[in-house]
Amino acid sequence: MALRDLLKGFSAQHWFTPKSCRPLPLVFSQFREVLKANNQALEIIADIGEKLSGEYLFDLRYVESTVEEMITAMRRAIDAINILTQNRCAVLPGVFAPMETRVRAILNKRDDRDGPPLLWLSEVETRHWPLVGGKAAHLSELLHNPKVRVPEGFVITARLFHDLIDLNGLRPEFDRFEQLLSGHHADEEDLGGVRRLLREKVLHAEPPSGFLDTLAKSLERLAAGSEPPFFLAIRSSAQEEDMDFSFAGQFHSELQVLPRAEAVYRAYLKVAASLFDDKAIRYRRQVFPEGSPMSIAACCQRMIPAHASGIIYSVDPMAPGSQSMVAVGALGQGQAVVEGQVPTDFFRFSKGEVVQILEQVIATKHEALLPTGNTDGGLAMQAVPDGQIKSPCLDERLLLELAGIAIHLETFFKRPQDIEWTVDTQGVLYILQSRPLLITESAQGTPRLSEKLEGYELVAADVGRVAQQGIGAGPAFWVETLADLKSFPEGAVLISHRDSSQFVQVMHRAAAIVTEVGTPASHMATLCRELRVPCLVGVPGILAKVAPGEEITVDAEDRRIYRGRVVELLTYQASTSMDLHMAPEFRMLRRILREVSRLNLVDPLMQEFRPEGCKTFHDVLRFIHETAVLELVELGRDDRCLPGGLARRLDLPIQAGILAIDIGGGIAPDAPRDQIPFSAIRSIPFKAILQGMLFPGAWHQETMPVSFKDMMHSMMTTPQDTLSGQYTGHNIAIISETYVNLCFRFGYHFNIVDAFCHDVERDNHIYFRFLGGATDIAKRSRRATLIATILEAFDFSVQTKGDLVIARTSNLSQPEMERTLDILGRLIGFTRQLDVQMTDDQAVARYAEAFLMGDYGIVADK
Repeated sequence: MALRDLLKGFSAQHWFTPKSCRPLPLVFSQFREVLKANNQALEIIADIGEKLSGEYLFDLRYVESTVEEMITAMRRAIDAINILTQNRCAVLPGVFAPMETRVRAILNKRDDRDGPPLLWLSEVETRHWPLVGGKAAHLSELLHNPKVRVPEGFVITARLFHDLIDLNGLRPEFDRFEQLLSGHHADEEDLGGVRRLLREKVLHAEPPSGFLDTLAKSLERLAAGSEPPFFLAIRSSAQEEDMDFSFAGQFHSELQVLPRAEAVYRAYLKVAASLFDDKAIRYRRQVFPEGSPMSIAACCQRMIPAHASGIIYSVDPMAPGSQSMVAVGALGQGQAVVEGQVPTDFFRFSKGEVVQILEQVIATKHEALLPTGNTDGGLAMQAVPDGQIKSPCLDERLLLELAGIAIHLETFFKRPQDIEWTVDTQGVLYILQSRPLLITESAQGTPRLSEKLEGYELVAADVGRVAQQGIGAGPAFWVETLADLKSFPEGAVLISHRDSSQFVQVMHRAAAIVTEVGTPASHMATLCRELRVPCLVGVPGILAKVAPGEEITVDAEDRRIYRGRVVELLTYQASTSMDLHMAPEFRMLRRILREVSRLNLVDPLMQEFRPEGCKTFHDVLRFIHETAVLELVELGRDDRCLPGGLARRLDLPIQAGILAIDIGGGIAPDAPRDQIPFSAIRSIPFKAILQGMLFPGAWHQETMPVSFKDMMHSMMTTPQDTLSGQYTGHNIAIISETYVNLCFRFGYHFNIVDAFCHDVERDNHIYFRFLGGATDIAKRSRRATLIATILEAFDFSVQTKGDLVIARTSNLSQPEMERTLDILGRLIGFTRQLDVQMTDDQAVARYAEAFLMGDYGIVADK
């Protein structure tokens, strides 16, 4: 395939279609406007994350004004990219509109009404959380976790709850109920009357037209993957349930329900009506004294035929500093355990590198909650067989598996967990729910935390910047290339030279992240705030101070890193990670951040990097930024857009043949008209590339011997019209003080470097494209693999196809940008004719190692 066809194919994949030419200074000015608008929106998102750190006070007025500013900035960014691309991103306003609607719904406390009445757990996304409630939201996350088994099922959403309220004429009573709950001096008799009326009416509510048919089809789908007979568990999932507040035992659950639409619907009504139970209302008023609207959904899951069930806490709540876990369990279904109906076995585990069972207290079990065996379902207390009365409910294998899952879920959710589990009759372990575990530790009689910490060795103190507050401990794991992420272990601390949004791949397994280079406003920092991963960026020399595998504790609150596991700090975090006096404004702002900040478009080289792939504000901003970069790249390589007569030849000690076109501040004003010396280059990124090309030994002047066969192959397959126009045959650099678009043609290979570099890290980017060569496709492809290997070692996101290499990196500080561009300059010189030497796969590894070790002379030695 011709180069132009390849580039067109790649451009089409990334929503670029060449259009009319415009003056490059104008285009560059428009590009700067895109960056300005993008930065404003990103700064607002970052500010929201900072406000949620707990160190700031804010009110509803701040939330409302921030949302308006953020939406205005988003619209400005969308307008700016359409001006730059001449409306090739015209679909973005339509993509953004539903996102704006969802954020405004959160602001207006109506975000639980927009969506389907029924949603499969496997299909739940972050935007659905208000619809499905806290318990279902957590279960949906666990369903995609390969280390955890969760029973299949679906959610009857809060949308149906509101439809029932409206359809059955209960909206005035429901609004009155919420109004009474939000009042500080509610009439208790009035509240009680409205509560009882709503409960009774909901219990007998008629379903919306067609809902029972939809429910029946979902039950058929669930039955297709289940062995008969099977039953359902219908459990509550209110908006705040299992999020910051447990609502443990406050709402109703129906177990062993027949898989028939009418039976499931009636069971759901009992769950929905429990929103108006007296005990649930007392709990709500205790945790939400200011009042807070609430609806309810229900999880409908396949019932597990339980051999044993119970609870495990990932931290012992009675001794959080002991670094141990505790579990209780009994035979049969877990409802008897959580309701205290049966005696339970007790187990204590260590949380060390190797989990151990420290203690077992086995109860005498005469009864268990088991299925009745009737065709209409139901559970009843039944006698336990004699051989099981004094036996543990779980054997050692299952106990250790359960403990391992508890540790995993604590790391996954970044806080101690209260986990409900069950084991089926075949010995398979399932997780039924996982919610934050509230821990309180009395400070009475204990020394101050600062005194406890004096005995630990500090690796770093008062260094770096906080990207996300928190405390994490684990073995240090160096990430030097993105390939290292594939072997990242559970619970480790990620240590890297610079930050990368690609770290999202392992954030659910990471105890903390520390980088030598980075900014709290980067994509990675936003992801850390969203996923609550403690993170310090800009910690100089951390790789030299911490050995791989060494246990460290990262305090991303006081900006300190300790050698070893600081139990006192971890205990402190566990006892303060939940705050029951969180204001409604805090919860609302956190919902908004969750809606806007999640980054799904992590890698711009992936197929889904399209407008339709944008699900959040952050996605839209990432797409806009990458599209703006690609626009400059493509315009820079189109000769028709280059200003005639403005090209000036560079005078370099290497035969590079570069013509420079200065669009503002790229060349010193007093430089000669032609034969520009290196000393006169003022463009920051271009000067860094040239510095690398001029590095001793990197650029090889000698011509490599090419076989007749290779030469003929290149002549037959290389496009002759790839670079046409007034500058054909030259290497063109379009430069400004902060920008370079460099198009190389060396013989039969082509190279593009597009970079923007100044003191705002978020704006900085490098785009690299390489194609072709003077040999057969096998040798050219090996050279492409060599280039990709080297670029990945310097944290580029890389895509290869045959002899085509496309790579990107961004969010680097100015010194890091200059260093990386210097490396690119060396790489351009080093690999210029190297396809001739790519005779086998071993050559790729040999030359890659030589380049990374700085042995550029290996090329001349061959």
